[in-house]
Amino acid sequence: MRGLRMVAAMLALTLACATGGSPDFETSWRDPSLRTFHFRRLLVTYATNDEQLRRRVEDKLARQLPNAYAAYRVAPNLNTQDQTSARAILREKLFDGAVVMRVVSVKDRSTYVPLSQAYTGHPSFYAYWGSSWGMVQRPGYVLEDRVMTVETAIYSIKEDKLLWAARTKTVNASTPSKLVDETVDAVVNHLRGQQLIQ
Repeated sequence: MRGLRMVAAMLALTLACATGGSPDFETSWRDPSLRTFHFRRLLVTYATNDEQLRRRVEDKLARQLPNAYAAYRVAPNLNTQDQTSARAILREKLFDGAVVMRVVSVKDRSTYVPLSQAYTGHPSFYAYWGSSWGMVQRPGYVLEDRVMTVETAIYSIKEDKLLWAARTKTVNASTPSKLVDETVDAVVNHLRGQQLIQ
């Protein structure tokens, strides 16, 4: 019985640790000539079909990045299919930089976790007999994880050039909004850590 309680406690601890992870950076790149960002007007956008989520992410990015404006507020008619029109709108509104964030992959992953069992000799038959029954009832288990990858890119609109890019991976985000909230925080902190923004 004691062995079964130990297995249940280990399983509960593993599940608690495996749910709701924070974003980890898979990759990060910056233009070697870049020292810091100096945008007069920075357009921030989150590419998604969920308009409510888009607004939430863009507003959060706009609050945390210097001189940033949510795309849905300042350029709601920005056509992603017509580059000429988009270029004209962004020039007219004097944007010289842009941040684009999007989810690039969602994958489900299963991991089999066998319980580790070590053989130890017992000095008597009865000691061995009692502990053997607990070992029979302790199978391994499978953890199901959802892995989401978010890409963030920062461009100079003036030069039409990529300046910085990163991909973050989050395991088992409880909700899409929590995923992007934590991703925005992680990206902004990473940019501050690289002294690209203040």
